[in-house]
Amino acid sequence: MSSSSAPAAAAPAIAVVGNLNLDLRTSPLAPSPAILADGETSAERITETVGGGGANTSAAIASLGGTAHFCCAIGGDDLGRRLVRFLQGIGVEVHASAKAVPTGRSLALTWSTHQRHFVSSLPNTHLLEETDVDLALLVRAGCRHLYRCDVWFAERMLPQGNASLLRRAREAGMETSVDINWDPGWGAGPDCAAARERRAWLKATLPCVSFAHGNERELGVFTGSSSLQDSVRRLRDWGVQTVIVHRGARGCAAVGAAGWMEVPPAGVTRIVNETGTGDVFTAAFLLAEGQPLEDRLRAGAAAAASHLQGERELIPALD
Repeated sequence: MSSSSAPAAAAPAIAVVGNLNLDLRTSPLAPSPAILADGETSAERITETVGGGGANTSAAIASLGGTAHFCCAIGGDDLGRRLVRFLQGIGVEVHASAKAVPTGRSLALTWSTHQRHFVSSLPNTHLLEETDVDLALLVRAGCRHLYRCDVWFAERMLPQGNASLLRRAREAGMETSVDINWDPGWGAGPDCAAARERRAWLKATLPCVSFAHGNERELGVFTGSSSLQDSVRRLRDWGVQTVIVHRGARGCAAVGAAGWMEVPPAGVTRIVNETGTGDVFTAAFLLAEGQPLEDRLRAGAAAAASHLQGERELIPALD
């Protein structure tokens, strides 16, 4: 695949299992202790979009011309149905299980320093189970890749469900990916007993993972490593075939059987959108299935740059 963010003409169908919620995204805010104190802060804009890594990635896949089969849980409310209709309207095939709870919401706070903080309530995704994912249907639909993201939020899948789902996907001949993103449980201390148990559960999935995605900080906390090299080595030792490192302004890297590969970032002259950049990168990477690894990285970098600059609305705002 070329460095263009558009997928090949015969783009594959991608199965995505993850979170769906409403995102309220702020334009960049100046960091200040005052924002943590009693008072009010003005933002240039607050935008409503679908949220969750699964929803964002599925939306980007559809916007790039691919087919996403998105498996998720929604609440039994109008918000959940509204989000499903929106995704279907932009071309996502949604397979949603309704739960007797509200659909989740997230406040996506973005700082002018390019740091972010999410305040989330995701009761629907907490109830997502392996039985909510019809793997046979996904295979019949032609999905050759299963991407499992938002792994920390589906509490019922952490002990065994993720490992079982990824194992069955591999047995069905699918390529698999996992996004090792930030576990909210790490806020209580990444070495507390609960956090260690959750990491052990996710570690058990890694022998069935073709690609593990994450940024340097996330991978470091997950592996308990002080350097990127150690993080990658441990992930490979634990069974991951190839580690994809999202490095922000330094581009991206991949480490697999052939060793270390690094791709610089695509040129960015202005930043309009930051939230969801990693999801856009992953969407383009997944759509470049079958291409050389370096081309897949370059496709992801090009799509991420297009999203950052607002050149293409790859995760559209809600109507």
